[in-house]
Amino acid sequence: MATLSNNSSNKRVRRDANNTMQLQLNDLPEGILPKAASYLSNTSCVSFAMSLTSDLFSHEPSAISTAILNASAEGWESVDFKDIQDICGRSLTDDDIRWILLAIDGVHKIKSLKFTNCIGITGSGLEPLTRSTELKRIDLSLVGNYENPNITPEPPISAAVVVPILNSIIEREDNVFEHVQLPKKWRIEKSDILTQFLIRLDEVLTEREFYCSKPSRWPRVIFPGGACENVCQQYDDLDGLDYYLVCWQQGRHYDDPFAQRFHDDKYGIVAFSCYQCMKKICGVCEWNGGAIDLCLSCEKMYCGECNRVEHCEGINCSGSDTGQVRSCEVCDTLKSW
Repeated sequence: MATLSNNSSNKRVRRDANNTMQLQLNDLPEGILPKAASYLSNTSCVSFAMSLTSDLFSHEPSAISTAILNASAEGWESVDFKDIQDICGRSLTDDDIRWILLAIDGVHKIKSLKFTNCIGITGSGLEPLTRSTELKRIDLSLVGNYENPNITPEPPISAAVVVPILNSIIEREDNVFEHVQLPKKWRIEKSDILTQFLIRLDEVLTEREFYCSKPSRWPRVIFPGGACENVCQQYDDLDGLDYYLVCWQQGRHYDDPFAQRFHDDKYGIVAFSCYQCMKKICGVCEWNGGAIDLCLSCEKMYCGECNRVEHCEGINCSGSDTGQVRSCEVCDTLKSW
């Protein structure tokens, strides 16, 4: 792989066996490279920087690599590392992710972050995002939209590594963080460090007072903008139990196996926000109109506009005896995925 030195005195014109001058990319003045990168997509900028730099991720990003990555006209507000992984042609490591986050100044730029198919990371590469005031949502499930979250063998991503970084974000008074999708193995383990984070996140979101975005059924309680007037917040439901914006409660038991699974699978889910469009739905609307629901196939919350979630009851559906949510062409109960 070609190398690029920051010392211009080391740039010498290359000649072939016939003493004919040969120009290479790293023979060009460094100011031209970011200008060329400004016509490229984010992923192409990463590939461009890689083509000019050897031992790319073993050091801090160089000034020229940083300039190239930040020249992209797309910006870096929304990032799915799957796209970068595809460009690299290999599984990304934590060093890769850390290098890219540093190079793009992700702590001050990234608002939405996903790690689709990045199943080899522990999460230590997220360290540059510590105390971010820009990150609004992060998807750590490692799977794509509508995909089963169970990964075999279990990925090495660690709550002990990542949760302190997330805590550093939500503890800032000026944070805008409001949505997290967790790895399935974390939601099964229900570690103390994760539960404490979820409790604190629930408190932070409750204090922020999000208004429900569902249109009101009752004209006299219309909130400005035509939505329900309710603030999404904790309240006592019909069973006298607390309703949470983020589900972290444990120990509740049901006689109905389906109800038990539904409750258990909601642990670690941001329950008041649609995964797809991020619209907020208050508990009153949820209980009275099914405005938002958990899909037990991909284990994400959806509003009816993004993905209508229903429990299959068709006699020909293999999930009818358990009430499992599934994409069933026979029963035609779900949108085709």
